[in-house]
Amino acid sequence: MPFRCVVASLLALSLSAQERPLILRAARLLNVRTGKAESPGQLWIQGGRIQAGPPPAGAETLDLGNRTLLPGLIDCHTHLLFPAGLGELGYLKRSPGTLVLDGVVNARKVLEAGFTTVRDAGASAGFGDVALRDAIARGDIPGPRLLVAGPALSITGGHGDLNGFPPHVHVGDEHIVDSPDQGRHAVREWHKRGVGHIKLHATGGVLSNHDDPGAPSFSPPEFKAIVEEARRRGLDVCAHAHGDAGILEATLAGVRSIEHGSLLSPATAREMKARGTFLVPTLYALESILLPGNPYKIPEGSLLKARAILPLRKAGFKVALEAGIPIAYGTDIGVFEHGQVAADFRYLVSYGMTPLQALQSATLVAAELLRMGSEVGTLEPGRLADVIAVDGDPLTDISTLERVRFVMRGGKTVLKQP
Repeated sequence: MPFRCVVASLLALSLSAQERPLILRAARLLNVRTGKAESPGQLWIQGGRIQAGPPPAGAETLDLGNRTLLPGLIDCHTHLLFPAGLGELGYLKRSPGTLVLDGVVNARKVLEAGFTTVRDAGASAGFGDVALRDAIARGDIPGPRLLVAGPALSITGGHGDLNGFPPHVHVGDEHIVDSPDQGRHAVREWHKRGVGHIKLHATGGVLSNHDDPGAPSFSPPEFKAIVEEARRRGLDVCAHAHGDAGILEATLAGVRSIEHGSLLSPATAREMKARGTFLVPTLYALESILLPGNPYKIPEGSLLKARAILPLRKAGFKVALEAGIPIAYGTDIGVFEHGQVAADFRYLVSYGMTPLQALQSATLVAAELLRMGSEVGTLEPGRLADVIAVDGDPLTDISTLERVRFVMRGGKTVLKQP
């Protein structure tokens, strides 16, 4: 049977099938807290959750053979509605409806790669990410459990402001915030539209025109107003930030996480550690911008920025590791292809993490960042039955996480390869 047909038939499993007790077996089960493997590995699943104690007699058994069971993976920085390589002009030619359909395709790719929960870090106007989240939650379409932010907040001329066009062209400026009051209003509006968190651009960026990735964007009062209003609405804030000054200002304002953190200094890292601020490093995104042949058609100005930042980013990541900042897995997919969502594992290890730390960043640490530690991130009783299986041992070959063979989300099998 063709692979796509297998996936489609598995996605058609009914809720009643989820309610039947299931024993899931494999050669190994990896404890992501300790790094120790149980052999053989076994889970008892019912009602979409992992159960404790011995399974009931007569439970169905699914044996995955010589594979390793792991928790479903978590990506804390995605852009499911952004196809890679379009550029600003390409986005302008794509309707909101088309972008949502792009998100449907990309959500399935990410789920089939083993990522059962993701936090989307900014989508286009129209709040199509909210619609995508809700459709997945209803079971209308396949995809990971999705947390969404709507359009990321920015300043006039900052990262996220489409500022490469003539002055008479105004495109999508409802997310531009230039005062504390505008910041509060935007948070209230976004909350009304159904977002689960707020994303802001605390510094300039690489893939934007006429701004400096090292320079802060919002003023301290604007940072403070946005974060305070978000907290009043029960929302966390994540902050795109490359430059150290912007990282520090966002951290002092109380954001939950810093995205990228390229030019992080030891002093700012100590402040992040003291406040419990997470880092989501998105390492491969910058590397992908500089791939030979420029496959994503990156403008020359952005290539120059990426070449300047890349060596400094490696130093900044080392600073974060040495400071003991909690580092959560995040990719920035949409900059590169969504099917490559597991590529960052190799870079986390090459930049200095152990394979276990890299795996924990996409399980334990990511779940903590998203305040979902009691639901996902481990294969412990009571957790949602988000389970993947890979060939081999990811602690000896981290690249095996790029070749997921089995995916279950909430007790429902969505991918099973021979």
